[in-house]
Amino acid sequence: MNRILPLLCVTSFMFLTGCPEHGDDIEGPPVTEQPPPLNESCTSANCSLGCCDQETGKCVTTRGPAACGLNGSICSKCTSGMACHPSRQECFTPIIRTQVRALRASLVALDPNDESDWDIDGSPPDVMVELTCPKGEPEVSLTEEVESLTPQWSKGGCDILSLDLLSAPIRFKVIDVDSFFNDEITTAQFQLTQADLERGSVELQVPKAITSLVFQLSTYLTE
Repeated sequence: MNRILPLLCVTSFMFLTGCPEHGDDIEGPPVTEQPPPLNESCTSANCSLGCCDQETGKCVTTRGPAACGLNGSICSKCTSGMACHPSRQECFTPIIRTQVRALRASLVALDPNDESDWDIDGSPPDVMVELTCPKGEPEVSLTEEVESLTPQWSKGGCDILSLDLLSAPIRFKVIDVDSFFNDEITTAQFQLTQADLERGSVELQVPKAITSLVFQLSTYLTE
């Protein structure tokens, strides 16, 4: 069954951003160890900027899930799925959130409804995207309008718990903004997946008007 209604085909492509799999370790920076002065054990006195590795007796100054602690305390290893808090230096279970926004699109040259120009004066459409994210903040958002067959947007979007994003589809409406009334180019919905979040973006095609519509997916950890 297609994940987009109405007729909507989808291609996804790789970006460098991603998010951790549930249950996987959340990686931090590589551990940097610094030995205390000769013949001295690692203590709060000589390891004020790190934690003490109980096995090696060394001061760990670059900490993460593998070695978490501060002020010369014994380093803790965070369990799977946890992270080391950057300021408190204690293990915690992070909340995964995702920011979703329309990034860019490509439209066909003529309005497919009647093969006419998008606007009466022959100019390109003034394109805007209305995005609805169930349980998102905000739930409904608008991009700015851009007069182009290849618009790019910098405004609009929602911030949502990743679990909520994976539980219900986003809905979007692409609009041609006119002086007296707006023309709806298309309305559709799409169910994002874990793979989409890991790619950091999703590219959709909406026959017959839109050859490409890219949504940016920025996933981050919070408390």
